[in-house]
Amino acid sequence: MELNKLVGLVTQNPLEQLVTFTVKDEIAFGLENLKYPEAEIKKRVKEISKFLGISHLLDREINQLSGGQMQLTILSSFLVMNPKLLILDEPIAFLDQKSESLLLGRLKRLIKSDNYDLTLIIIEHRLSRIIDIADKIVVLNYDGTIALNGEMSNILRNSFNELKVCNLRVPWLLNTFYEYDRSIINPVDFQEAIDLIQNLSINQLEKLKKVLINTEIHPDYLKKYQNFDRLIEFDNLYIESIKNHSSGKQKTIPKNYLEIKKLTFKYPNSGITALQNLSLQIEQGDFIGLVGPNGSGKTTLLYLLAGLYEPKSGEILYRGENIQNFDEYEYAQKIGFIFQNPESMIFKSTIKDEILYAPKNFNILNQIKEEYINKLISLIGNESPEKNPFNLSWGQKRRLNLSSIFVYNPEIILLDEPFIGQDQYTIEELIETLYIENKRGKTIIISSHDYHLLLKYTKKIIELNHDGTLRDYDTNGNYFKRHGNLGPIILLNEINKQIQKKTGDE
Repeated sequence: MELNKLVGLVTQNPLEQLVTFTVKDEIAFGLENLKYPEAEIKKRVKEISKFLGISHLLDREINQLSGGQMQLTILSSFLVMNPKLLILDEPIAFLDQKSESLLLGRLKRLIKSDNYDLTLIIIEHRLSRIIDIADKIVVLNYDGTIALNGEMSNILRNSFNELKVCNLRVPWLLNTFYEYDRSIINPVDFQEAIDLIQNLSINQLEKLKKVLINTEIHPDYLKKYQNFDRLIEFDNLYIESIKNHSSGKQKTIPKNYLEIKKLTFKYPNSGITALQNLSLQIEQGDFIGLVGPNGSGKTTLLYLLAGLYEPKSGEILYRGENIQNFDEYEYAQKIGFIFQNPESMIFKSTIKDEILYAPKNFNILNQIKEEYINKLISLIGNESPEKNPFNLSWGQKRRLNLSSIFVYNPEIILLDEPFIGQDQYTIEELIETLYIENKRGKTIIISSHDYHLLLKYTKKIIELNHDGTLRDYDTNGNYFKRHGNLGPIILLNEINKQIQKKTGDE
């Protein structure tokens, strides 16, 4: 019991730790078990919910929260007990940019404050998110041994190659300058980068611009698939030998493949409207990023598209027909849905049985070759087909989810925060797989708070407002150019300004 007062552990999956029915009760749960006075509990709950910006959620039921709202609730339930040591496993994975900035800012304030004696340990794949808050870094090898250990700024400046070898998601800014010139000292923050480019020549600026575009905006390694018509064989991620020329024939892509008309959804018995009066059209072969703040209805929209929820009003048309008119079994075969929580779609006790779960239910087991099954298993890692899926890591469970939908070849793939818990290599493999599936005509929608990855990989962006209405639907690939607050776009604009300035000077 004494240890519970000193140490807080926030796990990667918020559902593993939520034990009550409302946000208010969840935050108070630990204090109640420690027998704090009721007045003190109410006071602390009020203070911490305000501190983390979730006061408006106190009376909300847990099952009506978004992933990000769940994460903030769990964090509040530990911070309310004033722990001495707080361990956070991917704490910002489910958070939108505003909530992420709020949380990291609050944590930074906590550890710097004289009023709190708090040691913070953050487990995170994305170094860019914790540069401003962490002063030390420990990097582990695959076998659990320590690869790097030292001051954050020193490791970033002097051991960047070692960081990349360790398969971390290194900060895009450092990666860009590292690829541009490995002999220079990497700029750790954006102002250092701006200062550096002001001293570059036109030729150097043009080279840096090319590197930035090819690594962080339109990745070079995906360009080789631009003109490929079809997959020939499965290897590694099932992509090894592909047709290396275009047939020259233009494919006919039907318009209004999926059409959403005046869609509104309210959670039963709550009065909470998740989506309202939403209308948009999705074409076959679209590769779409779905963005918006926590609670804006992104996950709800995916559930509606998959036919798992029924709208209060409005309709969703698939090839011109309302999806509610389809046989559920028939429509389910057309949809591959990767849930936000990977354990939500694991049903069997072995990896192989999990992958074969859908083919058995769809009566297509005889169409699945053993070699294909083995390659889908290898996507998960070097694991036995008989291993229990629940003993896999979060990232491996996510890859198992992918294998379990790829096996039955759905037309539409919906992914809810698929990048959470994934290292750099796995993300690149995942994106390459989705990219090829898209080239084969599959329609893909990715809901994510990781705007940087959506900038690199998706073609269109749907943005929802906080109230579940449509804020923006960019169909021309210009979303990030128009909303130029993303780091790579800002740097690209600064490089272009310097090129124009130096050209004028000459």
